[in-house]
Amino acid sequence: MKPVVVPTTDVNSETCTVVSWHVEDGGPVRRDDLIAEVETSKTVIEIFASEDGFLLHNRTLGEEMPMGENIAHIFENESAVAQFRAIQKAEEAAKKDDILHRTWRATKKAEELAAKNSIDLATIDKGSLITTKAVEAAIEKASPIDYGELPPVLETDEGIERVMIIGGGLGATQVLDIFDNDPGKAAVGMVDDGRENWGKDHRGVPIVGGTDRLEELFKEKKFDTAIVSISTSIPARTKFREACRRLGIPMANAIDSTCKIASDVTMGTGNVICAFCHFGAGAVVGDNNFVSAYNSFDHHCTLGNDISTGPGCMASGIVKLGDRVRLGTGIFFEPYIEIGDDVQVASGAVLMKSVPADHIVKVKTGHISIVPSRR
Repeated sequence: MKPVVVPTTDVNSETCTVVSWHVEDGGPVRRDDLIAEVETSKTVIEIFASEDGFLLHNRTLGEEMPMGENIAHIFENESAVAQFRAIQKAEEAAKKDDILHRTWRATKKAEELAAKNSIDLATIDKGSLITTKAVEAAIEKASPIDYGELPPVLETDEGIERVMIIGGGLGATQVLDIFDNDPGKAAVGMVDDGRENWGKDHRGVPIVGGTDRLEELFKEKKFDTAIVSISTSIPARTKFREACRRLGIPMANAIDSTCKIASDVTMGTGNVICAFCHFGAGAVVGDNNFVSAYNSFDHHCTLGNDISTGPGCMASGIVKLGDRVRLGTGIFFEPYIEIGDDVQVASGAVLMKSVPADHIVKVKTGHISIVPSRR
């Protein structure tokens, strides 16, 4: 049995949806045959057979699934397919019997989260459907917080802007790298809602707890400003920007020293601008944007708030991006184009006309084969 895995060619998406099958369930398949197509938020990916055999679907048409997981299996012969189906049938029967004897109902994600954290769903209120929120509450109840066991916020020299980083993932390392070349700013701590990260550090800067500590630490004057380092989730960026505004916490900019920014550019706050970016004359940049390396927004471009981009996005002059726009990698914009709020653009797109709000620009990828070189 050989699993057929959805390739993670779209690094900006975590899930995909099965939109078509080109080989019937249990049918014969030959190596390099087109098996299926899946759609991410940004592109359509074609999936090809890696060998000869018989294909058994592992997902249904229209089903959403995580990137990098099995969409099907290839078996050597039909008898192997029949044997596998018999095992699946027995497992499904056992599962149905278990469900019949349960005293509770829960979503699939809630069940997975509970199993991961050893939470007995039978102990949670059974008055309604158990959701991930209820499981998260049970996890917190089972693990009371003791911030005294966590590392303290760092101290800095007087006169240096003390910045709290929101998010302790890979984006935080990018912000820290920018601050290494900014003598006026220093990260003094990070907050992250993943408890498994508490107490860890990046480059000696500790994760001091969850985002619920922002208000307390700011009132105690442990930091001056905050910045959101999360680039992969626009809802999270928006959520934490609004939280800082509500709490009266000013937001810092993290702008790499290699950037070229024209003297008359209007720059908001909370922006992460990575290496070798360019903003031309008269450009206007809003708040809380994460702009990856090698982006160029030429003269009189306008960027809204809560935008996240991949590397290598190039906009000609007088291009306007709305709020919460998400861009993949290597995108090109012709001049005078307007991109509406909440638009997502797939990697490799070349935009020659405007895109209205709440739309997705997709790019269909072709089949790429990688073979050994002949020397």
